Amino acid sequence: MNQQNATKEIISCSLKHLTSEKAIDKISITDIMDQTDYRRQTFYDHFDDKYDLITWIFSHEVSELIQSIMNWEKWEEALFLLLEYLEANKKYYKKIFSNIKLDSFKDYLMYYIKRSIQTISDDYFQAHLVADNNQLFIKATTDFYAYGLSEMLYCWVLEDCEPDSKSYHEVLVQVIHHKC
Repeated sequence: MNQQNATKEIISCSLKHLTSEKAIDKISITDIMDQTDYRRQTFYDHFDDKYDLITWIFSHEVSELIQSIMNWEKWEEALFLLLEYLEANKKYYKKIFSNIKLDSFKDYLMYYIKRSIQTISDDYFQAHLVADNNQLFIKATTDFYAYGLSEMLYCWVLEDCEPDSKSYHEVLVQVIHHKC
């Protein structure tokens, strides 16, 4: 891990720890940096504001988990790892999702899910030699799953990740495979 990411991870751990004690709105940059051995300016060397940090945390942690398996053959495993991650961090993400000022994070979650589904869809459609004239079908399929899955994950976290990640994964896989 490079020094820049190590610094970002220390800052992110500080924020995640503080969210267990305070509402997101009540956490200042000074609060975050007081728990690190860095000065306040170091925060701004890496992030624009705490909302940028929140987005980075999700992107960085989830990418580490699933980036190497983002293909059609392993989509179920990637989904399971995402569910496990959200469940393991449900108190943190429930606070993030519950904060009205962080509606932009919900948009980012949808964007991230859509980008991931696009990667998996591209892999699938290339392997199955879908013609370029089916671009509307491909876009509609990608959007359908991206918007649906991101909203379902959002609601699942707000409902304390009930059912558990293993059970929810089984249900989602059934739905995606149309075996309901």
